[in-house]
Amino acid sequence: MNLFSHSWLPFIYLYGLGGILFIAGIIITTKAGAFDLKRAKHKKWMWILIFGFVWYLSMHALMTLAALGSISPYAVFYILMAMVVVFIVVTLRFGKGARA
Repeated sequence: MNLFSHSWLPFIYLYGLGGILFIAGIIITTKAGAFDLKRAKHKKWMWILIFGFVWYLSMHALMTLAALGSISPYAVFYILMAMVVVFIVVTLRFGKGARA
């Protein structure tokens, strides 16, 4: 059984195409004027959108690695919690001007 074609190829397709569509959607909303990165609230939401995409990508990759036996299932939990802590710290550190 080829593990690459059953586990990583769908992952690459899902997040590759999803990432392209995600970026295209942000570009379209920015060019339409609905998403202005000069505004603090919009910068905050951009950060949340990017973190959300990276969060799901990382969660899926870590769970695939755990299912294939490459890492411990407990490592998935600890790595994801570390990502949450980094998100909170960065949001609190750099989001002082974004509150409104």
